[in-house]
Amino acid sequence: MKNYTYCDLEDFRRSYKENVHGYLSLTVCVFGSIANIFNICVLRTKQMKSPTNLILTGLAIADLLVMLQYIPFTLHRNFHSSPVRYTHYNYYWAVFYKYHSLFTLILHFIACALTVILAVWRYVFVSQIHTNEICSNMRKTGLVIILTYIICPVICLPIFSTLDIIEYQQTCDLNGVIIDKEYRFTYNASQLKNETIYLLHPNDPYFISIWIYSLLLKLCPCILLSLLSYKIIAVLIETRRRRMKLLRSSGSRGGDGGKGGSASIQLYKENQADRTTKMLLAVLFLFLLTEFPQAIVGQVSALYGNVFLDECYAALGDVMDIVALINSSINFILYCTMSRQFRETFREIFRIKAVAHWVHPETVQTSTEETRLETKMSTV
Repeated sequence: MKNYTYCDLEDFRRSYKENVHGYLSLTVCVFGSIANIFNICVLRTKQMKSPTNLILTGLAIADLLVMLQYIPFTLHRNFHSSPVRYTHYNYYWAVFYKYHSLFTLILHFIACALTVILAVWRYVFVSQIHTNEICSNMRKTGLVIILTYIICPVICLPIFSTLDIIEYQQTCDLNGVIIDKEYRFTYNASQLKNETIYLLHPNDPYFISIWIYSLLLKLCPCILLSLLSYKIIAVLIETRRRRMKLLRSSGSRGGDGGKGGSASIQLYKENQADRTTKMLLAVLFLFLLTEFPQAIVGQVSALYGNVFLDECYAALGDVMDIVALINSSINFILYCTMSRQFRETFREIFRIKAVAHWVHPETVQTSTEETRLETKMSTV
């Protein structure tokens, strides 16, 4: 019999949930919803149109839907009139919690899949693979995104069978007539209640859902992203090495002005592509920073069963939630920080340029000329 605990995090879990998580998650969701709306508006403009930005748009839609459905969840869960009632509700709220759990899981898996696709598309681009008919085609890229939104929910369907709504307690009047019922949303793990290793029950639906979640939805995307990120960085380093060698060779031989101007334009384009790749790598690294800890803890939970799941994974559930929410809302800041074209398009759409021109007219004029040159010369 087990006479020890894997984690002693109950006090931390309760303190964080009661004092921090509600306010923080609501703030992040409101900001993230607005930020992802901005992302969608900017990335869908004509001057920003590209297969890569189309994938980023699909990612922003998934993140936006996560934020919007998390707002009523956190309001009810963390700002309830009776804050101790975390697990039982009326029937309609129990149904909401059931579908909230599945909906969040599906949307997060879609975001994972789109992030992997983004890494594949960028690797094809920086590797200059000539057989990239799909990766360079807007229509085919859109089809891949639509298929992602269709296939991911199908993969998550086995998890739905493990979600149950059970009656928690009844409230009766003095005559014994039921006047109120309370329900709780739970996972159906009856066959595995006392087991330590889930490998013992390969035919149990709960076993299947745990391994789908921990292995397919979490660990596999992290491994793929790690490999693709490594490949992209290796290609960038090699490209930079060849470029420096070519520049040194050109400098030693000299050259005419026409070829020098052409080389400068080509160098500008390559630098722009490198900056775009670095921005996308930042998106991938933030995603890995968010997902890898969850993947590892989820995988250990799949191996060691309900006890570890309850004591460790569930205790850290709110922390992992807020980290995932922050990751879903931070891309807008990355785009604004690392992409001049995104910043200028954002200013044009939301008329920020008019206010900026009124304050600093010379600065805005210079910035506009630079952006026009960048848009004309950049291929990304």
